[in-house]
This record gives sequence, structure tokens and C-alpha cells, in this order.
Amino acid sequence: MIQAGVRIVATGPIAGMPQQAPLYIVASPRPRVGKTLIARLLAEFFRSSGRALVGYDLDPREPTFAGYFPGLVTTMNIADTPGQMALFDRLLAGVPRTTVIDLGYGLFEQFFDVMTEISFVTEARRRAIEPIVLFVTDPAPATMRAYADVRRRLETTAFVPVHNEAISVMYEKADFPPSRPEYGVIRIPRLSAIVRGVVDRPSFSFGAYMTERPGGPTEIHSWIGNIFTEFRELELRLLMGKLSASLGDSIVGKLSAALRPGR
Repeated sequence: MIQAGVRIVATGPIAGMPQQAPLYIVASPRPRVGKTLIARLLAEFFRSSGRALVGYDLDPREPTFAGYFPGLVTTMNIADTPGQMALFDRLLAGVPRTTVIDLGYGLFEQFFDVMTEISFVTEARRRAIEPIVLFVTDPAPATMRAYADVRRRLETTAFVPVHNEAISVMYEKADFPPSRPEYGVIRIPRLSAIVRGVVDRPSFSFGAYMTERPGGPTEIHSWIGNIFTEFRELELRLLMGKLSASLGDSIVGKLSAALRPGR
């Protein structure tokens, strides 16, 4: 919320900053940590705001993400070179739009290897596409090492840790630092087993449930609402990160203070 009387005029680098389409990559080297759930929530969040959206399910053995969004999410196999070329060509082709990728754990290494080898991030930015990795955390040492490795290889890419409380109650910030401090962490609260059974149904839609509100607000409404708020705040934090890189941290810090509620 912007305080009344605060006037922000975009000049110089801000006014000239190109608008880039986000490419969200939901990733983890381990199975059953909630990647597909997070990809679903992202897709529903963007659809609820009427954005042009496309998705890719990179788990050809169990394309659960694609099953929830037929016609919107395409299943692709990047286990071989032709499949890798087909995916990355698609990501760079056409008009830039919001993209969500559910990266299957079995192809984690291949995906980031190719991304590094072809300098994908550089080419994507040339085409007004901004890759953002939402990395689902867990306490396994191998996961921490994988996170550090891909962050090192893609050092200019935005990395945002996601803490799924259904997988691990504890979260150590030092184990999964975001690529910029202001990016923070996305938290996915734990759902009761009964409610989780409801949202996992193939016919369940987060967006539809939020608009229908049968019988008034429920645990599911609160849970979805909190996560959608996290996504909105993440978009603002990502924007502030880009402004910080362009203008300097001190200027953006003053802008953030001016935009903070209650001032």
C-alpha cells in the first residue's frame, strides 16, 4: 500500500528497464517434496490474475502437473538431446509469457547441465525472459549440496528457497540462502491429512475453490490465500532485487521504506 502523498516518478534506469516475462522453475533433486503442488499453486495464481501462461511437466513417467492442466501444460522428456533441444527451443520461441516448469527429480541434473552449457540465462534475457528457480528444500545433506552447486553454476539467476512444512518442520536459512537477501523464502504451511486428500484430487482447482467459497471460509481458503499472498510478495521482492542491482541498494531501501504499510 502506497502512502497518500508519496509520488514516485520513474526516470532514467527505472523507466528504461525492460519488462521481462518470468520463467519459474520449480525444482528439487529429491522426490515427494511437493514440487508439483507448488507448480499447481503458481499456475492457479497466475491464471486467477488473467495472465498468459504456459507450463511444462518434465516428469514423463508421472506427469501429474500436466494432468491437472490439460491443454495448458505440456509433458516433455529431456532425457536425450532431441528432447532437451525441443524444450529449450520452445522456452525461447514466440512471444514471452509467464511460464511454470515442474522439473522432475530424475532429470534435475540433466536440466541444469544443459541450462549451463548453452548459456540459457543469457539468451533468455536477450528475449525478455527472466528465469527464477524456486528450490524446494529438505534437510538432506545432498539437497544442500545440490542447491549450492546449481547456484554457483547459475550465479546471475534468481534462486528462492521454498520451505514445505509438510516435509520438514525445521528450516535453516544458512543451508539455503536466496541469491539476494530480499528474496527471502516462500513457506508452504502444512495441511491436515483430510484436507490434503481434498486438494490432491485430480479435479480440484485452487482458483475455483477460492471464488466459490462453499459454506464460507475454510482451512483451505486460508491456506490458499496465504500462499497466493506469498507469491504476490515474491513478485515485489524480485522487482526490488532487479532495482537494487540496477540502481544500488541504498536507493531501493528508501523506496521500500516509502512503500511499507503504516508509514
